[in-house]
Amino acid sequence: MRVHLLGPVELVSSGGETIRLGATKRRTVLAVLALELNRVVSGDRLMSLVWDGAPPPQAKAALQGHVAQLRKVLGPGVELITRAPGYMLAGNRSLVDVFHFEDLVLAARDQPDEPSAELLAEALRLWRGPALADVPGDQFREAVVTRLDEIRLVAVQELASRLFRLDRVREAVPRLQQALDEQPLRESLVAQLVLALHWTGRQAEALDLFHRTRVRLAEELGVDPGPDLSNAYQAVLAGESAPGPVVEPLPERVAAPSVPVPAQLPREHRGFVGRTGELWELERALDEDGASIGLLVGPAGVGKTALALHHAHRMAESYPDGQLFVNLRGFDETEPVGSRAALTGFLRALGVPDAQIPVEVDEQAAQYRSLLAGRRVLVVLDNARSAEQVRPLLPGSAHSLVLVTSRHRLDDLVVTEGASSVAVDTLDAQGATALLAGVLGRHRLEEDPAAVEELVELCDRLPLALRIAAARLAFRPHWPVRSLVEELADEQSRLCALSLPEGGRAVRAALALSYRQLPDGAARLFRRLGLHPGTDLDGHAAAALSDVDLVTARAHLQTLAGAHLLHESSPDRYTRHDLVRLYTRQLADTESGEDNAVGTARLLDYYLRVADAARTHLSDHVRPFETPEHPPTTFPELSSHSAALEWFTREEANLGMALELAVTREEYRRTWQLALCLDAFHFRRGNRANRLAVCRVGLTAARALGDEHSQATLLMRLGSTLAEIGHVDEAIEQCALAVELARGDRHLEFAALANLGYCLMADGQLDEAEARLAEALEVAREVGDPRSQANVLNNLANVLLGKEDPEGALRYAKEALRLFTAVAPSKAHIGTLHTVGTALQQLGELDEALESYRNGLLLAQRLGDRYQEALCHRAVGDVLEQLGTVEEAAPHWLAALQRYADLGLPDADELRAKLSASGVDTPQRLHSLTA
Repeated sequence: MRVHLLGPVELVSSGGETIRLGATKRRTVLAVLALELNRVVSGDRLMSLVWDGAPPPQAKAALQGHVAQLRKVLGPGVELITRAPGYMLAGNRSLVDVFHFEDLVLAARDQPDEPSAELLAEALRLWRGPALADVPGDQFREAVVTRLDEIRLVAVQELASRLFRLDRVREAVPRLQQALDEQPLRESLVAQLVLALHWTGRQAEALDLFHRTRVRLAEELGVDPGPDLSNAYQAVLAGESAPGPVVEPLPERVAAPSVPVPAQLPREHRGFVGRTGELWELERALDEDGASIGLLVGPAGVGKTALALHHAHRMAESYPDGQLFVNLRGFDETEPVGSRAALTGFLRALGVPDAQIPVEVDEQAAQYRSLLAGRRVLVVLDNARSAEQVRPLLPGSAHSLVLVTSRHRLDDLVVTEGASSVAVDTLDAQGATALLAGVLGRHRLEEDPAAVEELVELCDRLPLALRIAAARLAFRPHWPVRSLVEELADEQSRLCALSLPEGGRAVRAALALSYRQLPDGAARLFRRLGLHPGTDLDGHAAAALSDVDLVTARAHLQTLAGAHLLHESSPDRYTRHDLVRLYTRQLADTESGEDNAVGTARLLDYYLRVADAARTHLSDHVRPFETPEHPPTTFPELSSHSAALEWFTREEANLGMALELAVTREEYRRTWQLALCLDAFHFRRGNRANRLAVCRVGLTAARALGDEHSQATLLMRLGSTLAEIGHVDEAIEQCALAVELARGDRHLEFAALANLGYCLMADGQLDEAEARLAEALEVAREVGDPRSQANVLNNLANVLLGKEDPEGALRYAKEALRLFTAVAPSKAHIGTLHTVGTALQQLGELDEALESYRNGLLLAQRLGDRYQEALCHRAVGDVLEQLGTVEEAAPHWLAALQRYADLGLPDADELRAKLSASGVDTPQRLHSLTA
């Protein structure tokens, strides 16, 4: 049983009979599952793709029916499996023509001309017409077909190049001509056909093709022929007879060219020595065994990470599509890095905006595998605890290399994933001595070679222990090596200094020496760093921790950086190694419980104070929290939307860990307030998965506190997020509960009713939405808040737009505008100007619509709201297009696209298409933005 997608969607039996599929939607279901072969596709994603982004209420039942019918007609070789959270089509890659085509093209790349030409011709014969020819959904087809068409055209050009060298030019001409009919302005394709016509004695046709293309390039794109086409023209004029390829190189990956190339490998460990045997064994296993997963296992401190990074840097050039790295922290005292967090980091590095990262881990893993399919990427997974932690992070393609380090054997990876395991042992005596020499210099070791030999053995040739010993000697340049040997001669002292139990005591002796040299103020701050849950901080956070002014805090940080206990990663921002973090935590434990409690409270109140100030720039109608128990004396001044967003982005990890710390300490008020601040940030970034998580954490804390009004606030935010991801029933339920809990606070009651109206509108319950919003309007008028009245009027206008009543919508929106003019400018005011423009545009009043959109744009620029700027630029461009002035529209589309890129917003493909059609070159960095 085979699945054909390169043409109309077909299911073909092993005997060659085409199986009747029936309904059009059923063909789309089969196509989606086949393109995600052996990967689970969630039901929600299936419905969105099959119904082109707008599944009807009965979509779930209809999908189940299509799946049931497909199971009836599927035969040997492929199986449709139900697996949470959706379905999976299981089978061999060769049974789906798309993957068979990609594999043939990839195999042809490294073959000599004759077999390569045969493979490419076989691959191109798989095409029976346009890919997914009878699949109706534009959203799904465009996402797939563009990539496949590009691979096909490049394969045609590569085949032509091979045929040229085989002296079979005539065979190339019809293939090039057919491809050129589809892409008449692809210069490299034109250049090949010009040469092919010339070499087959058709010089007049070759010259005519060049001149026609030159004219068309000038008229449609305003450019002259590039080097490839110009060189081909000169070759015809000169009468060159020797074939020579003029072709875009066949890509080393079968993937969209716009995906970024990450380079996340940390710098190699200074002074890497030895490991010749382990490197040979690793290379042999990965080469001869054909494995794509290398597993480096050994005891703590043996140098697994250093070995993995050394090998990775050596191999990096062989993996031109990028290198990914994550420390999974499998053996830290804190919880290991979860698969969701690691995948989120990888997807961001691969160019996926937060708004497009799925909530579920299985869907994240599927998206990750799809992005890496056919690409050559090197992935380093450091400090893994278990196979379960690693498995979601493995690419689906054997073209990529994965290096995993662990203290555990991870036999499951060897058995189920075919990993090749390499044991990493201690260094030999020569390598251990070389490690010491790299830190101390040969001259220092030559003073007492016998003492060096003893030191090496006392350290058991363990790299971490050797580095600790070398660090102690380097800190005291006048100490002879013998003095340290004498100190370590006592076994109890040696075990304390050089062993590495889980608590990190091996590092403690080395760090203690540096710590004891610190001035009192810097030493106190160093101890307080043990209360900080993250790995980096700035001067303001340090000031809050140690209860000093900013100048003093920065001076202490500089002292710590000078002692190599911290690293200044950027101006006024300092990072620390995990081992240093563990050591400072031990130091903090020596302080009194009361002092630590106050220090932690100061830190939490610092982050809460700044986050609360930042969210006022990201959201309207924010009521600031009451003054915290320990108000910080210094904090960054955030004066704009962009400054607030930058601060949140920089501190995102610390805020997340501060939230976890507040939860652990049962600081319920700080917990729900921090959660609300993080929700404002994640809302602006479009990160729905994180919004759901922080809202639920905040709601739990609010309930534990028994504060009904804070519960109502979190329920509203949770409800709006659920509505955005399509869980509208639950969203309405949560918002209805918020309305009940908000009773007694008319401002909060208004917001809850307005939010409920929004969720009902998202569910298509427009009459009910209108009723709730009308009730919210009544409350807003009662409390006399013109901004709240304007806001709900704007929502009512959007309900009427949904009812296809632009005239009624315009009345509401204009009343909202009248109210907004009486209060300070706000983001909601911008949104209302956009609503007015939309209503006018639908009524055909394009000049007035353009004026409203432009007013919204000016206000967005004034307030520094780049999100609203993007929407207004897009709208202005669209109206100008309708007015027939595309040349004026293009700069607005480009400005919108730039802001989409800056903010990580989705839905950029249509903008790029508009720009392309208008003849505007899109900057390269904006090509990586995916829809």
